[in-house]
Amino acid sequence: MQKRSDPPSPAAAQNEHTMRPFDGGEVHSVLRQFAVKPEASSAGLGWSTMFASVQREEPFRGRFEANGNALLVTAASGPVDVTYRIDGRVVSRHLQEKGIFFLPPRRDCEVTLNTPLDSVHVYLRPELFSASEDKAQNSDFGLLPLLGEPEPVTCNLLAVVEEMVREGDTSCSLLADSIAHAIANRLVVLNARERKAPCAVERGLSPRSVRSIRDFVEANIADCIKLDDLAAICGVSPEYFIRVFKSSLGVSPHRYVVGVRIHHAKLLLTDPNIGLAEVARQCGFAHQQHFTNTFRRMTGLSPGAYRRAMN
Repeated sequence: MQKRSDPPSPAAAQNEHTMRPFDGGEVHSVLRQFAVKPEASSAGLGWSTMFASVQREEPFRGRFEANGNALLVTAASGPVDVTYRIDGRVVSRHLQEKGIFFLPPRRDCEVTLNTPLDSVHVYLRPELFSASEDKAQNSDFGLLPLLGEPEPVTCNLLAVVEEMVREGDTSCSLLADSIAHAIANRLVVLNARERKAPCAVERGLSPRSVRSIRDFVEANIADCIKLDDLAAICGVSPEYFIRVFKSSLGVSPHRYVVGVRIHHAKLLLTDPNIGLAEVARQCGFAHQQHFTNTFRRMTGLSPGAYRRAMN
């Protein structure tokens, strides 16, 4: 008589789910509706706990519907302007290079990308977070969205993921699983920090104010930009402006202006006829050495090395 087999245990069922390949059919379809130039993905590499893709995104407006997997996006280029509508609120961000966006499992978000973006998308299976809270009651495991925060540790992990995707090595699935767990653990740590942060509520900058600030900075990029001038655009005191600016855009006013200067410098460096001293002057740096030091700190390359890489 044939012995009846018992049904798989919940742990075995979960293991079977996470062991099957994670392919592109389990991710959001919104980007396929717009002008996106895919460069590489982990499809066919045998990864089971995460799916990664590298692409160039043109400006778009779309909705990321609730998905069973978590989504993590990093800006591989920047700065870029993004507006999020999530949980009934609108948040505008000026993402610096290596800023991250995190959408927990089963959460939706409307995104408006106002400038082109080179991005890395990583989808993480929800099982990666299940051990972070014992017997979690919520389908999103109590995780909070992260909207454009600079996060060097996570970005370093994502840089490894991007390199693995571009290489297309099918023997790296074990390493991919290890990195997926490391990323999930880091996101849990970041969420814990967010919950412990003070909950003071302040009026955020409106999208119109953000555009006015951006236009002013870009129009005066070669000059000395003062905090008082930026605060005056919004009709608030400099002290309040500093707080609400960082709350709204995720960076300080100084870091924002430096990011715009570096972005403008990158554009000028593509023209070999413009000397480095002239690039520094047009971008508002005190002198060429100041420009070189800041550029290297922000990009990891000297202006000359960046120019050679681009030409």
